[in-house]
Amino acid sequence: MPHTMQMVILFCPPPSSASLNLSKLQPSWHPFRSPLPRHIIPSTPTFRPPKLGIPNQSSSSAPFALTVGPTITPNSVRKLKQLVALKMLPEAMDLFLDMKIQGIKVGVVLESMLIDLLMKSERPDDAFRVFDEMPQRNIVTWTSMISGCVRNGFGKTGIYLFVQMLESGVLSNDFAVNAAIQACTDVAALRCGEQLHSLILRSGFTEDCWSSISLIDFYSRCGLVDRAELVFAGITDLDVVSFTSLISAYCRNNLFDSAMTLFDEMVRRGIEPNEHTITSILAACQPRLGEQLHGYMLKTLIVSSVHSATALLDFYWRNHEVEPAKLVFHQMEAKNVITWSLMISCCVRNGELHDAMRIFNGMVSAGIRPNEFTFSSILGACRPSQELSKLGSQLHSLSIKNKIALDIRVANALLAMYARCGKVQELEKLFLEIKEPDAVSWTSVISGNFQNGYDDRSIEWLCHMHGDGYMPNEYGLSSTISSCANLASLNHGRQFHCLALKLGCDINVCTGNALINLYGKCGCINDSELAFDCMHTHDIMSWNSLIYGYANNGHGREALEAVDKMLETPCSIPDESTFLGILVACSHVGYVDQAVRYFKLMSDTFNIIPSASHYACMVDIMGRAGRLEEALDIINQMPFKPDVATWKTLLGSCMMQRNLELGKLAAAKIFELTSLDSASYVLLSNLHALHGEWDDAKIVRNKMEENDIQKEAGRSWIQINNEVHSFVSRDESHPESATIYQRLEEIFNIIKSEKCLCETNIGVNEFVISV
Repeated sequence: MPHTMQMVILFCPPPSSASLNLSKLQPSWHPFRSPLPRHIIPSTPTFRPPKLGIPNQSSSSAPFALTVGPTITPNSVRKLKQLVALKMLPEAMDLFLDMKIQGIKVGVVLESMLIDLLMKSERPDDAFRVFDEMPQRNIVTWTSMISGCVRNGFGKTGIYLFVQMLESGVLSNDFAVNAAIQACTDVAALRCGEQLHSLILRSGFTEDCWSSISLIDFYSRCGLVDRAELVFAGITDLDVVSFTSLISAYCRNNLFDSAMTLFDEMVRRGIEPNEHTITSILAACQPRLGEQLHGYMLKTLIVSSVHSATALLDFYWRNHEVEPAKLVFHQMEAKNVITWSLMISCCVRNGELHDAMRIFNGMVSAGIRPNEFTFSSILGACRPSQELSKLGSQLHSLSIKNKIALDIRVANALLAMYARCGKVQELEKLFLEIKEPDAVSWTSVISGNFQNGYDDRSIEWLCHMHGDGYMPNEYGLSSTISSCANLASLNHGRQFHCLALKLGCDINVCTGNALINLYGKCGCINDSELAFDCMHTHDIMSWNSLIYGYANNGHGREALEAVDKMLETPCSIPDESTFLGILVACSHVGYVDQAVRYFKLMSDTFNIIPSASHYACMVDIMGRAGRLEEALDIINQMPFKPDVATWKTLLGSCMMQRNLELGKLAAAKIFELTSLDSASYVLLSNLHALHGEWDDAKIVRNKMEENDIQKEAGRSWIQINNEVHSFVSRDESHPESATIYQRLEEIFNIIKSEKCLCETNIGVNEFVISV
């Protein structure tokens, strides 16, 4: 069908006006006869429109800054054509300007070639100036301008130019239409793209396979895969390009099964896949097929190209197969920044941190400049160890040098790195330098303070976030609620619970678990149960938090009932933390036999090897029950060397049961492991005091002084009128400390008069160390 039909489109106002209206292009019709969504793109482009007028040659104003150039000769046009063909742009522009000054006609063909070269050289300003001054324009000129706009990221201006081309009377062809479709694709201009589809059908451009392929790409990027399928079905001569376009469309929209089905159909028809087909299908296939495709690529040498090798590397990265990824990486003859970054990310995710660093150093040595993805990947390798922590600061300096430190992705990766390495000051300083922090940035500074023990700062940061008009996400809220739990700040915790209710994330697993933990630690076990019941789904952390809440509040029976319910729930398998909570519950209520049963159950039934914490808990259970010899037997039967915490637990039990001999044994074992544990000295000294061995108690205290060991004072918090007060024993920093200690003395006198002070406390008060 001859391409003579010309669609009439309503005049499109310049992009600086309010809207780009193509409504006269049969707005109620579209190729698939189904209702269309009302989607008209904003018409204000990111680039100025052309003047679209024939210049006044007598005007004294010139379109360019003019300089004296080469002498004009009758062969200048031929020379200009040669310069353009050789892509010698500076020389070509100098000659072109001189020819324009002297009024020599360049010709529409040559000017179109020059525009195309300028656009490809990323000089759209100059291309528009040449276009503005052209006395005539043909279809090649307009197509070069539209394609150039798409290439330089000005898709909206490309659509506007296509409309103006039609209004100027220039008949469209398949190249111009394809360029216009690409412009619509770049800006997701669905309504305009549908009208272009109408133009293609009416003008007979469907005979051109490239128009159909452009439409498939357009509809797939707009999320309308069903329309892409209809376009594909209308292609009469299917080839590898058309199959690849629809396979890519499926993969782009996560329809991987459809992509594989179409790939199988292509192979069944005897159509051999090309490089683009293989790289597209690698995003959809299962590991076994991916390995087969790898073999096919090696056989056909497709893997030798950077593009295909990078796609193969991405496939192995997604499937967590590091060794094959390394093999592909090291066999690549050429590597780009994406290749290096993928390999670094692959190593980091697999925990091979030093390999990631070696690859990063190799990248820098090869002269490849790291981009945002590279930095966000390699920063994940930085850990609290001295070597890797120092590396984080160096990477921060390098990102500043590359002027991408404040790119939000890099900045967030830096925040996460400082949080992991415990550098809270650097974390907060960097956060304050970010001009527009996002939810991830706020969450990093909130959770970073929480993870490093700065619970009060975590709460303050979330309040700042909310005050600045940002809404926290579930992770930021859960960190702050956990900080409230650590501080036993019930009032603040309830306020954040209300915020979670308002945001609708109280039933989220992450936030719900934090709420269960909060109320459990604050002694509100009923609220903890309610938070648990409000959650739609529970993970192992949910059950563990509930069990610990029961255990720490002396509800041993309820804790064991919760364990039974958990075991009846599908996919809820207890872990080490679950059994530790069970043992804590048994310890607090004296369930010795149940503790022994669960201790055996964890290894016999669930194949969980008891840790030092589990053994220490069993020692505590036996010690509280007065069965110290059995506690010592448990220690002696441990499959590994007992640590300080285990022996200290036994020492504490000896103090409780007033068993001096066994207490001295436990203390001796502790001092063999460390001579700096102040609490052990205190316990041993008090144990001697309880038995009236004052000289031995004094010897223990003297050893503490000789070793310069200071008992770290216990810190307490109390919340009064929404203000948290923190203090230690004998603290005089409070402005009303004199009144406080006077009242405290009155309380002690009342206790003494009522004879409530037990012998144990007298010994501690007399001989030492204020805790």
